[in-house]
Amino acid sequence: MTFQRDLAWQQLDLSYRSSVAHQFARYALALNYGLLPQDVVHQVKRCVLDALGCAIGAYDAPGRTICEETAKEFGGTEEATVFCSGMRTSMLNASLVNSFLVRFLDYSDVGGGGHNSDALASILAVAERGKASGRDFMTSLVISYELGARFRESLVKPLEPKGWTSDVRAGLNQPPALGKLMGLNEEQIANAIGICMSHTLPLGILDAHREENVMAKNLRFGWAAHDAIMACALARRGFTGPVRIVESDAGIRGVLVNGEIDLERLTDFSGWRILKNWFKAMPTNATTAAHVFCTLHIIKEHDLKPDDIAAVHIKAPLRESVHTTTPSKKYPRNAESADHSAFYGNALAIKERVFGPDSIQPEKFTDPVVLDLIERITVEADETLGRYSGASEVVTRDGRRFYKRIDTIHGHSDDPMSDKDLEDKFMEMATKRLSGDHIKKILDTCWNLEKLDDAGKLAQLMVFPKR
Repeated sequence: MTFQRDLAWQQLDLSYRSSVAHQFARYALALNYGLLPQDVVHQVKRCVLDALGCAIGAYDAPGRTICEETAKEFGGTEEATVFCSGMRTSMLNASLVNSFLVRFLDYSDVGGGGHNSDALASILAVAERGKASGRDFMTSLVISYELGARFRESLVKPLEPKGWTSDVRAGLNQPPALGKLMGLNEEQIANAIGICMSHTLPLGILDAHREENVMAKNLRFGWAAHDAIMACALARRGFTGPVRIVESDAGIRGVLVNGEIDLERLTDFSGWRILKNWFKAMPTNATTAAHVFCTLHIIKEHDLKPDDIAAVHIKAPLRESVHTTTPSKKYPRNAESADHSAFYGNALAIKERVFGPDSIQPEKFTDPVVLDLIERITVEADETLGRYSGASEVVTRDGRRFYKRIDTIHGHSDDPMSDKDLEDKFMEMATKRLSGDHIKKILDTCWNLEKLDDAGKLAQLMVFPKR
């Protein structure tokens, strides 16, 4: 009987060791800064700069004060910095508040399996607490992007039609990235993945076609990443989780994706997915930007004013045409819905000749000029358009017609933003809050992250001066 028991236990251990969770853990522990090619090092710096700019631009978000006041209420050891305000709090609280800030404007990058810039908040909070070097911080961020991208690529069909968001990946890619910084071993990281992934699965209602977007949308990754810190802390002390969380019939494969996942592709660690990451040139839903850019081009080229417009006919990919045509998106009453609205985006762009970080201020949702323009806009699906393509036809009251189509938006990996573009984007949001010297310090620090002896210095640079 002892022999049969030992054999059964050995088989169980072998099953666990071959699990995706263990393979993700081994990947994280094996990767170090010295293995990162220079183009990967440079790209992760771009990701950091872009995410920090988005956080600064979100300072006026109504949800920011709510998150901060809640963090203050519960308190905690002062070990990490909240962006902008400079509040000192626990790494858990800082992770949650900062992830909200990075996500709010919908201006963040596209890659790593979704908008993976949200991962910066938890990784930097843990790095600040542990006084990790800039190199270790960068390496952990790369781990998050690489593993997140592989999860998205491994899915036979997208998660969204199944009622989930792509941010469920946070339960898989954050524990390895955070666990490496927190000193966990392979078994502990694998257990942390099981703990986190089995408890934190953001539902699709946080970004659904027929529902109003709300503040909770901005925490759909951040909440899971916050939980990943706790999962790592538990696992480091011996707490166990279901390490076969991915391949089990009762786990991701069986429940979340109904078997439609390619496990070999998921654990193919060749190449660098972060190099495919791209950055937004407009703070809107990624599928909304192209047609708004088209309308802006027409308006500016022909110097058209709101009173000149008889109609605007938008052609959009199928997903965009469905996502943006419900009343909650057509007539937004909050920022989260406004930046996902083809109607509002084009109307506001016509009136103000720009769509930027200040375009989702609450008073603009009831602007009579904008509301009148919304009624002159139509949105129609066009099967010839790619996911991030769009077209606009503007008809004037005197009968003129102007048409513009964009198949590759600026910022996409096929037409990438330059380093200068990213710096300009950062300054677009930072100049209202920070001096030129302060901005230069942040820029210099981002471009020289590998020289930081303490990554927490980056977080502390993200504090607005007291007035």
